[in-house]
Amino acid sequence: MPSRSHRAVFSPASASGLVRRFTLSGLALAISTTLLATPAQAYSNLYLFGDSLSDSGQFPDTTLGGLNSLRFTNRSGPDYENSAYGSVSTQLLATELGLAAEPSTSVIYQLAGFSDGTNYAVGGYTTAQILASVTDEDGSEVVIPAGSPGAGTVLRVENGYLVSTGGSADPDALYYVNGGGNDFLQGVITSPATAVASAGNLASAVEALAAAGATTIMVSNLPDVGSTPAGQSAGAAQAAGTSALVGVFNDALGARLAALDGQVNIIRLDTVGILEEVLASPAEFGFASDVPLTQVCFSDSCNVTPYGLGGVAEDPDKLLFNDGVHPTTAGQEILADYAYAMLAAPSVLGLAPQLGTGALNASQRSISDELRPGAQNQRSGEGVRVFAIGSASGGTGDGETSSGQQGFDSEQRGAGVGVMLPLDNALGQAWGGVAVSQRNADFDVDDGSELELEGQVFSLFARQQLGRFGVQAVASYGDFDYDLDRHVALGQSSRTLSGETDGDGFSAEARLDYRLTAADSLWYNAPFVAYRHTESDIDGYRESGSAANALSVSDQTLRDRRVEAGFMVDRAIAEGFGLYGELAYGKRLDDDADSAEVRLASLSTNSYSTDDLDRGSDNYLRVDGGWRMQLGRNAMLHLGAGIETWDEVTARGEVGVSYTF
Repeated sequence: MPSRSHRAVFSPASASGLVRRFTLSGLALAISTTLLATPAQAYSNLYLFGDSLSDSGQFPDTTLGGLNSLRFTNRSGPDYENSAYGSVSTQLLATELGLAAEPSTSVIYQLAGFSDGTNYAVGGYTTAQILASVTDEDGSEVVIPAGSPGAGTVLRVENGYLVSTGGSADPDALYYVNGGGNDFLQGVITSPATAVASAGNLASAVEALAAAGATTIMVSNLPDVGSTPAGQSAGAAQAAGTSALVGVFNDALGARLAALDGQVNIIRLDTVGILEEVLASPAEFGFASDVPLTQVCFSDSCNVTPYGLGGVAEDPDKLLFNDGVHPTTAGQEILADYAYAMLAAPSVLGLAPQLGTGALNASQRSISDELRPGAQNQRSGEGVRVFAIGSASGGTGDGETSSGQQGFDSEQRGAGVGVMLPLDNALGQAWGGVAVSQRNADFDVDDGSELELEGQVFSLFARQQLGRFGVQAVASYGDFDYDLDRHVALGQSSRTLSGETDGDGFSAEARLDYRLTAADSLWYNAPFVAYRHTESDIDGYRESGSAANALSVSDQTLRDRRVEAGFMVDRAIAEGFGLYGELAYGKRLDDDADSAEVRLASLSTNSYSTDDLDRGSDNYLRVDGGWRMQLGRNAMLHLGAGIETWDEVTARGEVGVSYTF
């Protein structure tokens, strides 16, 4: 693998000035920060390519010196003039993912002996430079931008990402690409044709990453430069023209990205749309509603409000922009939360089919309890038994997803009625019947999302005794309605994205046991094996509730196949009571559940999904037990409970009554 060049292109005297405040305490702070505990990582790394909106510190902070780096947002409080810069959105996103977004070509890192990071974004980069930072030799160049002291000075040069890796991209990493603003600010984009050309540069960077092996690439569209203080300062007509060209740029970018649909996961971010939502209700996001947010800022020439630096009500969180084009830390937080929500969405929505398989499996368990030999009429196999049964189960889940650990609380509830008929024949005793149940289920996800199911399950079932062998089968069909609410945090505010759709599913179980006790014994003790096949399907739908966040979700299918082996103990009712117990070891045969395939409804050129939902172990232990009580001559009360556990725990309980005619 080719090594990085590590070339600094400035004098030793300049170097000593840049690190004049590089102290032991500063080094200790930097090292300790890297050792802090982080969330579980679903991606191997995060690689970023872009401009000042993503730059995490390529330039030194010449005011504070030492290890401090410049970032294009406001400084942290309470002293907003002499404190370190706050984090930009890509740093916040990395933190949420348990990853890092350290600069790739920082002269401070080089002088301090720190390892270079994976954030190739540099303030001032045009789309041509962003493309070079991906593909070119010496393509990652940090140059002091125009308008700053020492403008044009090259601080450091490194090879572009794909050159440094020998042309391959880590398929397990997450990639992030943004850019285009400097093409407007530096006069590169002046017409629709130049807007299309600049968008082509950004698309070429994405295409190069995809061709090199990248599988998940997040691509931000260009925010509306015409709706920034810098854009507004040019006058209404010029701002409108800029906004129109931004639209051309974003449309051209989308058209190029569409060619990659189905080949790699392209996660598009509608920054134009999300900022429009902020501006439509600024107070909801904590911003001031008494100033024109697109015309004022915190610390530049547009600092003309009481909330600006040095103002009587100094507070950058009240303003959207820190300067003419860059968001404050409050705006950065919104952009980070928005990106994180897009990453998390397929995993959250991918939980929904488990509601259907859970409802079918729970119904199967209840029917199996009614099929037990000890629950049948003992008077010569005669009589029709009508039963009603209610059940509830609950548990927790916690698996690794694209956005880290995604936990949830689950609950299944059901109530049904059925009839059991005697079916004795020449082969031996037999019984079977039909049942219908109302099912309700919900997942409460850690991020605030709520997924709910309501529907009916229809079942056919039968059991045949063949000497010491017992054979039983249960087949069920479910018809379900889904109400799926996805919660999205956006800085101080949030959104709920609602989806309603239909689904169905089926489940079939076959079971074989061998009776160890005598035929005339009250006890039916037997080892058993069982196989169950369950499938759940959900129709595609489109979310509502936020234009910038709403997703179109494709059809989903989940298959859950299990085998079990165990031992059952069943005592028929005598002297007014009976009981049963069962211990089983089970194994799931299918791979982890898929996340949902989605596409951003407002930028629908590309669909994406994320990593499968890691459920942990494929193995489980199940323990069930119950008690029966005779009520008069023909009625019976049944109470049961059970637990299924390995990595996770699910507990269930049920109550049933029956009457034999």
